[in-house]
Amino acid sequence: MKQALVYPCAGHLAMVGTRCRFAPRPSGLYSEQRFLLHTGPAMIKEWSIRNRILSLAMFPTMILAAVLGAFFIHGHLKDLDKELSQRALMMARQLAQICEYGVIRQDQEVLQRIISGVLEERDVRAVNIYNQDLQLLTHTGPQMLKEGLSNTEVMDNELHLIRTKESVRVKAPVFASNLISLVGQELADKEPGTASYLLGWAEIELSTTNTRLTQYQYIASSSTIIGLVLIIFALVCVQIANRLSRPVEAIVDTLNDIQEGRLESRAHIYEGGILSKIASGVNSLAAMIQRINSDYQQSIEQATRENQETIDELEIRNHELTLGRQQALEASRIKSEFLANVSHEIRTPLNGIVGYYGVLERTQTSERQKEYLHNIRNSTQDLQKIISDILDLSKLDAGKLFIENTPINLRDVIEETLQVLAPSAAEKNLELIQFIDADIPEYLFGDRLRLKQVLSNLIANAVKFTPSGSVSVRVYPIRKVATRINLQFDVKDTGIGMSEAEQARLFQAFSQADASIARQYGGTGLGLIISKALIEAMNGDIQVTSAPGRGSVFSFTLETDIARCKEPPQKPLENLNIVLIDHNNDMRQDSDGLLTQRGAQVESFKNAEDFFVRLEHEAPETLPDCVIYSIHSQMRPEVFSAQVNLCMRHSIPVIPLVSGNPANSENIVPRVLRSMALSRPYTQHRMLSQIALVTGLSFNETPEKDAQGQDAATPPTVLAVDDNEPNLKLLITLLQDMGVQVISASSGFEAVAIAEKTPVDLVLMDIRMPGMSGAEATRRIREIPGISNLPVVAVTAHAMADERQALMNAGMNDYQTKPISQEELARVVERWTGFHPRVTSFPPVPTSPRRDTEIFSQELALQRSSGNLTLATEMFVKLTESLEGEQERIVSLWENESLDELLEAVHRLHGATRYCGVPALSNALEYFETRLKANTSDEFPQAMRRLVEELNNLRSWVRGNNWVESLNQEHAARMANA
Repeated sequence: MKQALVYPCAGHLAMVGTRCRFAPRPSGLYSEQRFLLHTGPAMIKEWSIRNRILSLAMFPTMILAAVLGAFFIHGHLKDLDKELSQRALMMARQLAQICEYGVIRQDQEVLQRIISGVLEERDVRAVNIYNQDLQLLTHTGPQMLKEGLSNTEVMDNELHLIRTKESVRVKAPVFASNLISLVGQELADKEPGTASYLLGWAEIELSTTNTRLTQYQYIASSSTIIGLVLIIFALVCVQIANRLSRPVEAIVDTLNDIQEGRLESRAHIYEGGILSKIASGVNSLAAMIQRINSDYQQSIEQATRENQETIDELEIRNHELTLGRQQALEASRIKSEFLANVSHEIRTPLNGIVGYYGVLERTQTSERQKEYLHNIRNSTQDLQKIISDILDLSKLDAGKLFIENTPINLRDVIEETLQVLAPSAAEKNLELIQFIDADIPEYLFGDRLRLKQVLSNLIANAVKFTPSGSVSVRVYPIRKVATRINLQFDVKDTGIGMSEAEQARLFQAFSQADASIARQYGGTGLGLIISKALIEAMNGDIQVTSAPGRGSVFSFTLETDIARCKEPPQKPLENLNIVLIDHNNDMRQDSDGLLTQRGAQVESFKNAEDFFVRLEHEAPETLPDCVIYSIHSQMRPEVFSAQVNLCMRHSIPVIPLVSGNPANSENIVPRVLRSMALSRPYTQHRMLSQIALVTGLSFNETPEKDAQGQDAATPPTVLAVDDNEPNLKLLITLLQDMGVQVISASSGFEAVAIAEKTPVDLVLMDIRMPGMSGAEATRRIREIPGISNLPVVAVTAHAMADERQALMNAGMNDYQTKPISQEELARVVERWTGFHPRVTSFPPVPTSPRRDTEIFSQELALQRSSGNLTLATEMFVKLTESLEGEQERIVSLWENESLDELLEAVHRLHGATRYCGVPALSNALEYFETRLKANTSDEFPQAMRRLVEELNNLRSWVRGNNWVESLNQEHAARMANA
């Protein structure tokens, strides 16, 4: 048993309760730190008792010794300095008296003997004698020091004291008072009363070297004495601290032994006092812990055996779960592959069915055949929607849904959705109402396709379950902060409604509110669950409010960023006065907001009589330019005709707005106005075009050329690639019907061979082909010199997780999913070749000689965009927005000497500038890229400086110039010349 000597000393011990089982604790739990005082800074709390005793004894003593030593040393040093100054003053005063005669006689020899004797005095460095005009009479010793001169101190008897860093200088006046009797004759000519007449000055300089040496010696001796005293005192304190701390440390060692598990260790007691009680407590504690530990050791062994049995059982279950998880993952993979293959296999024949339906529809068919074709189209579209819903649901389950974030026009999205569903609503005489709050910015960031899918699902459901009445879509802002806006979408119908129990089952896959609904209205029940998942993926939320027989309101919120306007919004209706008559508040406010945003001065009326009564007395100069009149089924034809005749008498054109099926309003709208009527829901572009038509305005929102620069009147050559013969023949037929020249290929190898030999403008590429896939064929085509920028559009039925992103990464320019309609195909051809099925030509843009040093060339920008002003503006905006980030990346890669990545960055930016009319920057990038590829490292710095300079020049030019206006003017001039 380990014994410990114990001495009387104050201490403290924390006892452990008897209910605690013993277990080893972290080291130091019973160390000497437990006996520290709990006051003072945290660092002092961690000191041992020995260090604490030493600090309490030494710190005050050291501080006191330092303060007293500094005080006495400082006083003595001051006394030495003062003594030197007094000596200098005394010697200067004496020198002045001695030199009176010599100064009066101007006898330099006498003065020189006097000051030479003074120079031999201790500390005297130099002596000067001046006349009364401070002109030097004689000098001895080195030049007087001038470095570090202090201010002159005027002492008694007009003595001047000046200090430098290494000397003390005193200047004393020399008066004639002591020798007047000897030189009376010489002073006879002086003014009376000049007993103390100033004869000159005596200046003496004493060195402080000896004084400084004496001071240093005093400091050294004083410090040595203080240090020795402190050392002796410290040794005494150490002895005292050791004697006080050893007994406590012995007890602490015993506690540490117990802590480490050596429970047999005990503290031996030799003397009484408080420490003997502490030692007894420690021994009792050790004995108690030893007993408890023995009891709990048995319990631990028993629990360990039971735990081991449990662990063995858990391992078996975990192994079973792992096998189950692997089987589930394998099943999920097989399901994904199955869905991908089924998607391809089903969409491929669907593509043929839909395509050939379009071909047959344009041929001569009987009424019965047209009915059959109509049924085929409806059945195919229904099947296509079901397949798309199932695939979307699979993506959602796999968590691989891809949400884009690009600028979108919210009004266009809603209007396009309503246009698609308008025929279904018209068949049931439902009124489709839209309201988009005027405070919502025109462009927002979002996923156009997914938002349109959500709106389409919700509106289609509303139309499906609404026998009569209306379906409305309202969008309004909830909160707008800086560049972010929170929107709420409300889709409201006047349909059958739902109970609370039915609402609870809404957002469940393959379920509907009521089983009878599926039999009566059809549907799979996937639309709402997909919509809910899409909204949540876009960081939104969806809710429903409904009651049986009172309709339903589906509301969802989306928070998105506001897209920055590339240029000022167009106002084609500026200075145009329009009267809007509409009985529906939402539709009237929506139309009012649209026309106002487009620059028109709008006056709205809910009741037509209010306007026409005023029109009869209206002055000619205040007449509106146009009247937009909403027609409803309850309107009397004779009243409407009279109102239209009144407008015609005042030469005011009228645009009727017809809700629902236009055939229902034929008995109301006169024949002369039917060609000008607009059917609701209308698009903003259709509305603006109609207003331009009836008012004689001339504006064009859609340019007739595209980014590729292909003239709209020149049919492009399209390479169609597909291994499926019916699909390939369908593509050929559809393209030829549009007037497009077609070259066909049935494999990837054949497509690459044709692209190498035959110029083509666009490639429509199937993906799943034997031998060489569409992605590999695209990579091969990209390697062909001269056609690396050839547009390649994927046409595939493989629509699983993030297929579009994967195809874009493989080098595709665009993506279309089978089955592809002729309208979709026409949009693809128009986008990538500039060819328009309506064969509308656009005047060519004249080109101008390229000037290599020009920062921005409007002519070159229009030439590179084939005269497409919108495209030229968009490309230049995108370039300017990316300049700062690209410049930072290029500079960072340059500094890190990452030449491969630098070449990639320069190449990418070079490709972007080739279509933006920035010749100076494009040439700098081309020069740098050429040098990087040639690895001419000695020319890298010059090329880098040139590139950075051109980047800064372009950014400064964009900030200081209205390039949008200059580009518009150049475009207008070219159009006028054309």
